[in-house]
Amino acid sequence: MPFCPFLLCLLFLCWPVVGWAQKEIAIGNRYEIYSDQLQEQRTFWVSLPSGYDPASNRSYPVVYLLDGESLFHVLVGMYHTLETVKGEPIPPTILVGIVSGDRTLDFTPTASAAGRDGQIPSGAEPQGGGSESFYRFLTEELRARIDSMYPTNGPTMLIGHSYGGLFVLNTFLHHTDAFDNYLAVDPSLWWDQGRIVRDASDLMPGKDYTGKQLYVAVATKKRTDRVDIHPDLAQQLATDILPKAQYLHFFYQSFPEENHGTVSIPGIFDGLKKLYGK
Repeated sequence: MPFCPFLLCLLFLCWPVVGWAQKEIAIGNRYEIYSDQLQEQRTFWVSLPSGYDPASNRSYPVVYLLDGESLFHVLVGMYHTLETVKGEPIPPTILVGIVSGDRTLDFTPTASAAGRDGQIPSGAEPQGGGSESFYRFLTEELRARIDSMYPTNGPTMLIGHSYGGLFVLNTFLHHTDAFDNYLAVDPSLWWDQGRIVRDASDLMPGKDYTGKQLYVAVATKKRTDRVDIHPDLAQQLATDILPKAQYLHFFYQSFPEENHGTVSIPGIFDGLKKLYGK
């Protein structure tokens, strides 16, 4: 049989398809919802627990994660890892990642022109201050959508980093009953000259937080390139404010080897372990 270069080329091209069958690995589904509160279309992702069966009578707790486009894949991997830990497992959980829109507007409780140093630059215009609208979207619209799609129960958890962590902490302070567990990683305590810490100082001492859990992680790696009021505010929150809340099960964790950009993954993982008693 004469040599046929075309046949050889064809075999070469087809061989990987036959030899290495490909199958997509999916960790969740993408959905959209129109928000009357925000007057815009928003995207969210959902990952269901292993063994999820819509035909069963089982219901599931729900975790709501801010900045889902950055952290959803990480969170799904963490839950998969913790589910395999020997001993008492964490409960099978529905994970909801909310894709960000305007983070400054959605996650900050007040409009502010102040920077990380607590100063207001000349000519700076206030930004943000839309967190109440986002809170209503999250608790009234998105939660209703999730509850209509899946069999849900308590408890619920809210997770956020940076501005998202600020939103978590602000929700804990002003809408405490909205969630059962709160996980805030390096929340932007400096926002509006430390307004959130002043609010915490006014609202938390003596208040009954029975049944609530709060985890706060802070990156404490020293920086010399800027003035930042954040470390002092974090210390005030940890030592002067959180211990005065009645019956609050809280955790405060410092990460001296991490900066603001790297603390999200170790902070969330440590927070999950602490909140689940691992």
